[in-house]
Amino acid sequence: MRHSFLLSFALGAGWLLSPEALVIGGNTAGNMGWLAIASLAGAALLLSISGNLLNPSQRAAEHDNNYRLLRYMTGTLPAIGLTLASSIPLVILAATALLVTSGYTFNEVFLYWFPNFGFSFLLLALLTLLQFFPEKIIFRTQICFVLLTAGALLFLALSGIAGTEPPVYEVLEQPGSFSSASSVLMLLLFTGSTSGVKPKHPCLVPIAGLVIFSLWILASLCYVNPERLASSTIPYMTVARTIMGEPGRQIMGVAIISGTCGAITGLMFMCRVMLAEVATVHNGNNLLSATIQRWVFPLLVALATGILMAGGLAGDELLETFLRGALILWLIHHSLLCLSAILTNYRAHQTVPPAGAMTTALFIAAVFILIVTNPQRNEITFFILSMLGTGGLIPAIWIVINKITGTRTTTQQTEKTL
Repeated sequence: MRHSFLLSFALGAGWLLSPEALVIGGNTAGNMGWLAIASLAGAALLLSISGNLLNPSQRAAEHDNNYRLLRYMTGTLPAIGLTLASSIPLVILAATALLVTSGYTFNEVFLYWFPNFGFSFLLLALLTLLQFFPEKIIFRTQICFVLLTAGALLFLALSGIAGTEPPVYEVLEQPGSFSSASSVLMLLLFTGSTSGVKPKHPCLVPIAGLVIFSLWILASLCYVNPERLASSTIPYMTVARTIMGEPGRQIMGVAIISGTCGAITGLMFMCRVMLAEVATVHNGNNLLSATIQRWVFPLLVALATGILMAGGLAGDELLETFLRGALILWLIHHSLLCLSAILTNYRAHQTVPPAGAMTTALFIAAVFILIVTNPQRNEITFFILSMLGTGGLIPAIWIVINKITGTRTTTQQTEKTL
């Protein structure tokens, strides 16, 4: 599915401009200093190369969507399981975390008397309602969300850089500290940027992300102590308040709420596209029909998100751990897609693209680094394995039911013929 230049950016950059992505960027800047920009550039380069590797124009006709490409290497059941595990948990957990963040932001920045969870549930209801509108409306709204967020971040960053004392170049002269664990986190900023969105220029979102976050990291390092950036749970608000005071907090408040809306809408679209690819291949008229994807799936996501928020997961450290695990699952899915693209290319042309092979190897290495270096590695490993197991169990049951139903239908048709 190809889109216009602006819409491709809006759909691919939803998570990139989310509050959680700003936390990752701010903490990494605090840990690495200006070297965070170099790591960001490396991540953008890898995503650009992989986006070009996964470009449908470079594939054979039998691998025209990502699911078919993945199935070529893993087989049907693992491909469906990984598709489900890398999309549905991410949407639900990201929505839970982001909506709670927006609720607290609205309460603390704009209206102290408005309940923070009340705003979170109100925003959840509005974003769910948006999914029932025609796609044209959803796309235009998504463009507004993303442009508003990007505009607010750029305004704050450029205002800070223009008014900083000492000059910005002195930040670049300060010693940086390289960390592989922090560096690979930059890959997670681009989650969903290539899933379901097939622009003419695969490097669009990575380049835009590099520009926006480089400016934001520079402004952050100019105004806030690196140790404070590294340890803060809301580094973006600290930076905004330091740059422009109360107006800065309000501008960042708008960016957080619009960024939440853009991230959830973008991830919902990504998930629906991934499910539609499975349904297209397997003629999923029952479980994954277009009607269910459009009318039932948003309600199920909203219900699951509401239960998690009401159940108290939003205030638990496990939410951050599970969300990190869901992001790693997306990176696993993306890595295997790249590996499958290399295998199909080798089968067709007896050659392996060097840049694509190196990028895929780095993605796979990044997955292991993200798991091993995480303080909650046991919990993340358990979560990933659980989601993969659940993702594989659902299609296994579906396939068995379809076989039984198909056998009964064939038997009934034979009896009628006789």
